[in-house]
Amino acid sequence: MTLIERLKEFTSNESISMHVPGHKNNTIGDLSDLLTFNFDMTEIKGLDNLHDPVEVLKDLNGFLSNKTPGYFAQAMVNGTTNGILSAIFALSKECQTFVLYGDIHKSIYHALDLVSASYEIITKEELFNYDYSDKALIITSPNYEGNILENISSLVSYVHDRNGYVLVDSAHGAHLSITENFPEAAYLSKADIIVESYHKMLPALTMASVIFVKEERLYNEVMTFINYFETSSPSYLIMASIESAQQFYNNYKDGLFFKRRKKLIEHLNQQGISVKEADDPCKLLLNWQHGPYALEDSLINENIYAEMTTDSGVLFVLPLWHEGDCYPYSQLLDRLERLCLIKNENNQDKDISNLLGKVCVQNVVPYPPGIPLVLKGEIFTEADLKQLQQYLFNHVKIEGIDYNINYYV
Repeated sequence: MTLIERLKEFTSNESISMHVPGHKNNTIGDLSDLLTFNFDMTEIKGLDNLHDPVEVLKDLNGFLSNKTPGYFAQAMVNGTTNGILSAIFALSKECQTFVLYGDIHKSIYHALDLVSASYEIITKEELFNYDYSDKALIITSPNYEGNILENISSLVSYVHDRNGYVLVDSAHGAHLSITENFPEAAYLSKADIIVESYHKMLPALTMASVIFVKEERLYNEVMTFINYFETSSPSYLIMASIESAQQFYNNYKDGLFFKRRKKLIEHLNQQGISVKEADDPCKLLLNWQHGPYALEDSLINENIYAEMTTDSGVLFVLPLWHEGDCYPYSQLLDRLERLCLIKNENNQDKDISNLLGKVCVQNVVPYPPGIPLVLKGEIFTEADLKQLQQYLFNHVKIEGIDYNINYYV
């Protein structure tokens, strides 16, 4: 089957999105009214230059920076990974060492590897007991599951008082502070650099991202590396969708969202599905008596697709429901009522026992969420192999596992 055929199959089956991107199969926001393929233009006269914006794209960046007073903003079409790479390369000019805390996405490790930077991983207890002088702290908030790091503003002040920098990977937080009923966004912490994936939680096209930088000098350095890493043929469709998403953010009212969210949670509970709420009201972690992987299979049987499934549960990423949206909410509730246990035959055809005690030669990364389980240079432990076997048993995609297996054959 070709890619186009597979995409047609998904759309013809009327699949329901509980995953990113935030437009949820073009049912949230009004992208279809705003964007046409006629907008797939190039950098001709009158349409400015993303790498040296002086006209309409400069205005776009100014519009984006209104969201985060005191920050310089830059729209990006290569996703948040582009922003992470550029930020780390820019910070490497200022810092000798990087300090990592919490869930760290693989793109951060890739950037540190490319720039040949040394890094240290610290614990929660060390956050406010660490010498950040000439170092850059990298944190993730919110994380994939929607949990927000506590006391970010105090932490940023603590790091700054010790002449350090703070980079916040806020890929899943572009919607925060959208109303007073949502948690505060990372930019309120006054961190030095914040990167947000507009496409994940807001109605924008995939790869739509924005980087916010506090100081002009650092912003100029970041822009140098964005120009290195980002395509020289940026998509005007993506850039237009960023503008549309920001307009959506500015005008959003959350009344319908919380009404539907409450009803959905009640409906799930009635079906025997437990719901764990996160700091971010858009994230729900589901489970039931047969386990998360069986729940995922049963949801897919009804053409309901979640963001990811782990041993902890099935992650739903809720739409930012709004008046006039086209989201199939009633269909979602109806299909949930029809859920029945689907027993798929699981099998684990990879022999990973030989990896015990071996040095990891390539990062081993369950995807999603893209957070390395075993880092290059670490030793495979019994606990690692047990976790990997569980993932493989349940058909979770594991990047790097085949490379490690073949290396030791």
